[in-house]
Amino acid sequence: MIMNFFKHIYYFTILVFCLTSCVKKKSYSDIPIIEFKDFKPYTNQSGDLEIKFKDGDGDIGNEFSDSTLNFYAVYYYKDTITNKYRAYTPCPNNCDTLRSGYIIRKPENSYQGKPISGEVSVRLQSFRHSTKIKHIKFVIYLFDNAKHKSNVVTTPEFNLE
Repeated sequence: MIMNFFKHIYYFTILVFCLTSCVKKKSYSDIPIIEFKDFKPYTNQSGDLEIKFKDGDGDIGNEFSDSTLNFYAVYYYKDTITNKYRAYTPCPNNCDTLRSGYIIRKPENSYQGKPISGEVSVRLQSFRHSTKIKHIKFVIYLFDNAKHKSNVVTTPEFNLE
């Protein structure tokens, strides 16, 4: 009977070892991949844009002493005359779109060199040029510390009050 007990323990140990050794470590590209998660407006001009990210070498985010912009959002608004989205340009002639840059900070724990995934929230200030604008969307992307540009994501349309 004792021998039977040890036999079951032995097979159980082998089974657990086999199952845990088959688990693959996550593997992501060194080029960051982002995905839109949510947008939460707090005031007429301020809101949080939440994104999901994956990065194979864990070099997303700046140190607290680094003020380099690494997340960008281009603001689009629905033109009520043409009923199409237009990128906001602050000047009328030959001006580039208004691309707002933000800083994503590195997590406190060091993930450098390791595959990571997670979520980050970016507080957008002055996300629209007028409170009369009711329909907006953003085109977003980020850069990791190796200057790899992520995929470019267009958010869904947001209907604001």
